[in-house]
Amino acid sequence: MNAIGDVLAGMVQKSLQNQEPDDYFDNEGFLRCGNCHERKQMDVTLPAVPSIGRDAKTIRVGCLCKCGQEKADAEKADRERREFEQRMDRLRRDGITDPAYLQYTFAQDDQRNPKVSDVCRRYVENWEEMKAQNIGILFYGDVGTGKSFLACAIANALLERLVSVSVTNFPRILNSLQGSFDDERQKRIDRLQHYSLLVIDDLGVERDTSYSVEQVYNVVDTRARSGKPVIITTNLSLKDLENPPSLAYKRIYDRVLEMCPIRLKMVGASRRTANATDRRDAARRILGLTKGQDQ
Repeated sequence: MNAIGDVLAGMVQKSLQNQEPDDYFDNEGFLRCGNCHERKQMDVTLPAVPSIGRDAKTIRVGCLCKCGQEKADAEKADRERREFEQRMDRLRRDGITDPAYLQYTFAQDDQRNPKVSDVCRRYVENWEEMKAQNIGILFYGDVGTGKSFLACAIANALLERLVSVSVTNFPRILNSLQGSFDDERQKRIDRLQHYSLLVIDDLGVERDTSYSVEQVYNVVDTRARSGKPVIITTNLSLKDLENPPSLAYKRIYDRVLEMCPIRLKMVGASRRTANATDRRDAARRILGLTKGQDQ
């Protein structure tokens, strides 16, 4: 048998490799599935090729029956799910600098600020347009009002869509830059620009030194020039941002306001205070303490 004949014979033989014990051949000689009774073989006609002396030839090859296709689809879906979870894990490990940030999702949102929560969800739903127009968000308000929570909820929702996101804060960034040479320092700042979305938590809590102010500006300015969105949270008021204490801070805050046309004020009592009170009351019940004994 010539090489082409060997290939054709192999194709015919391969069509029988998926034969199951309950399968059978119909009166035309096609293998049928013993479960769904659909054919597991089909005829394919190969055109003639005169240049190599090959006449037209019909061969019988394997094909998927209904339940075979369903099994293949399920295996493909399972494979894609595993690959998706692996990519998600890599993205999370690469971009999330504090494991606590991973816990903040829309599923845990208590809807204390429902209008703000709705805006955040719509931001995720319209991410491609937000990214294309380089639209960032500024969350501002008192401590414990949910700024970090909603910023991270957006980040985690986008990670679920395999969008590359980094969530960090200025103290952590400044610590990583401390002691680095100028070239290495800029490389570290530039690496933050690889992410489609950068979330920076707690603007304003960094040390008030000329070095810190300079590096914060460098981070903010580099992000602005990258043309990619940023989400920033701060305990500063909008009035503080619009009326900075010095020219150095004005350069930073002007950039932040420029990059964050969406400005969401968070209001309400501190969740941290409420959580601390709940934990204290629970401890009193467990330990049998009366009010005042643990003062």
